[in-house]
Amino acid sequence: MTKLKMHPSDPGHHLKLSHDLLHKAALTNYPSPIRPDIHELSDDDKISRIADHFKEIMLTLGLDLTDPSLARTPYRVAKMYVAEIFSGLDVENFPQISFIEDNFQHQQRSNMVFVKVNFHSFCEHHFVPMSGTAYIAYIPNEKLIGLSKIPRIVRFFSQRPQVQERLNAQIADSLALLLETENVAVSLIARHFCVIARGIEDNESHTITNVLRGDFDVKDTLRREFFEGINREHCN
Repeated sequence: MTKLKMHPSDPGHHLKLSHDLLHKAALTNYPSPIRPDIHELSDDDKISRIADHFKEIMLTLGLDLTDPSLARTPYRVAKMYVAEIFSGLDVENFPQISFIEDNFQHQQRSNMVFVKVNFHSFCEHHFVPMSGTAYIAYIPNEKLIGLSKIPRIVRFFSQRPQVQERLNAQIADSLALLLETENVAVSLIARHFCVIARGIEDNESHTITNVLRGDFDVKDTLRREFFEGINREHCN
């Protein structure tokens, strides 16, 4: 396993990743179905192609694109897809990650770091939104990840067509690789608009998925502490 080293430009305690480990953390062991030729088109080319296709969809639906309110909708949708809500399809957009040394001896006391992150993604089956909350915990292994980095990682994997189970696995796997520890837990609670806005149209439906690794899987006290933390946050 690649170890982190002190970064020469960061006197004191800051640590940075090697490019190889960062790339592996962006791919994970649970990759999304992304074509290998994703970079053959520029972002501008992708926007242009998507806009043309979306225009045809709108016309087929019977919409009048000469209406000023609709005229630029194909371009708006295409730009949104490429630059925003599906930007996580490009592994080069994985956030830059840095750490600090854990001088607080978390590992010796098995104290966990617990983070709550709201997220939005798109169901890959119907291309409609799903949104929810990610509850993430880990036991530090000689280093601590910056608190802003965890939301960025969640956002990266969320910004692509997803299924919740894969999203859960990708977040957990990426953090385990970055933190160099199996002691990671991730729980996602999400509402899916493919259930809310179509089909059964259940406004109260939500889905829970969990990935428990390392001590979170085998130690009852740690697992209970994690879920008690979720219950406290969920009730607030």
